[in-house]
Amino acid sequence: MLTLRERLIRGIGATAVTPFATAAIQLGAVPLLLHAWGAAKYGDWLLLTAVPSYLSMSDLGFGDASGSDMTARVAAGDKEGALRTFQSSWVLLTLICAIVAIAALLLTPWFPWQSWLRLAGLSGSEATAIITVMTIYVLVGQQAGVLESGYRCDGNYALGTALASALRLAEAAGATAIGVASKSLLYTAIAYLSIKAIGIVFYAIVLRRKSPWLRLGTGHASMDSVKQLALPAASFVVLPLAQALSFQGFTVLIGILLGPLAVATFSTLRTLTRVNTQVVASVGHTLWPEFSRAFGAGDLSLARTLHQRAYQVALAVSALSSITLWVAGPTIYHLWVRKALTFDSNCFHILILVSVANTLWSTSSVVAMSTNRHHWLALSSLAGAVGSLGLCYFLIDRLGLTGAALSLLVSDIAMIVIVLRDSLYHLRETIPSFSRALISFRTFPASQHPKEA
Repeated sequence: MLTLRERLIRGIGATAVTPFATAAIQLGAVPLLLHAWGAAKYGDWLLLTAVPSYLSMSDLGFGDASGSDMTARVAAGDKEGALRTFQSSWVLLTLICAIVAIAALLLTPWFPWQSWLRLAGLSGSEATAIITVMTIYVLVGQQAGVLESGYRCDGNYALGTALASALRLAEAAGATAIGVASKSLLYTAIAYLSIKAIGIVFYAIVLRRKSPWLRLGTGHASMDSVKQLALPAASFVVLPLAQALSFQGFTVLIGILLGPLAVATFSTLRTLTRVNTQVVASVGHTLWPEFSRAFGAGDLSLARTLHQRAYQVALAVSALSSITLWVAGPTIYHLWVRKALTFDSNCFHILILVSVANTLWSTSSVVAMSTNRHHWLALSSLAGAVGSLGLCYFLIDRLGLTGAALSLLVSDIAMIVIVLRDSLYHLRETIPSFSRALISFRTFPASQHPKEA
């Protein structure tokens, strides 16, 4: 059995490559697609792919909820209960995705996408085809959520993360190559779907070989397990909805108010400023199963230390990346997109601050999510996303893209306060003790501490 340090080293090692590789693909794909398609057509692609992203919550959150539940159960020696949760979640997920896919196929052709999204160079039928393919792509990808919970609960988080990252990179690289060669948005969408489907099958096969006791099927599925996970799962639905409103919601709103070129500008600026967010997110996801194990074993001391060290990493990475981007960002952006888009310095600098704020509250959010006690976090996140969209609607007319960035900053600063207070409550830690721990370098406990009441 691997020790905590060994699991962390392997997990962080596997996830550390992800943000850099993902950033490399994004930074490489954008200029390639901009050159091959033009800024207007690329803006159309961003708008069309934003719509299906709202289906990312179509598994009703059972993927993440089952992961936290299964990890805690395995830590307590209840593999039978973990298998029951696994199969129950998978059966429900598959049923829901099938229903949503059928509904999308029937309803998508009836919407006037071309006029609604103000598409620059696509007909309504082309837009419908692309949205339909990308909808199926998102639904197929939902299988990864439950499968990942299997890797997580059985101590194979590093392997699962490495495989998932490799598959994401493969589909991004493959689809970009198809997009550049064909100059077709539809062929690009089909490439994404095809590579995703093959990758999910491979992901499931590897899990079966690593953890034979975690088998897909219906034999251990239980309605009681579904009911037990219903509330935390519903909260996990709200989190991707809030994220979709923050990302795709802004994409659609900016597209409607300012057009595809503004969408492309805002999207590229936001992508560049979120490099540190992706780095810290990889650490947070590595710690997620460790938090679940610590809470499952009643080791609050270890959970506090994990949270403190994660916050230190978030602060350090954010400070370093922010200073670097503030100084070198304009040069990097011009080298990246050439003359295809205009650099908006005010928007860019505010988005750097948005990235820092988002990193800090998302780091603390792992505490509540790892125990399936994230209901307040989910509602606050949704309220913040809705509020930022409403604020954006009023500011964008006066300040342009700078107004959109400001609305995000207000929301994320509020979330820092809300999420940190909630996390410290679950950890039974005070703000003064947490603040003192941030300037210390205490190592992880060598062994588990006795259960704390």
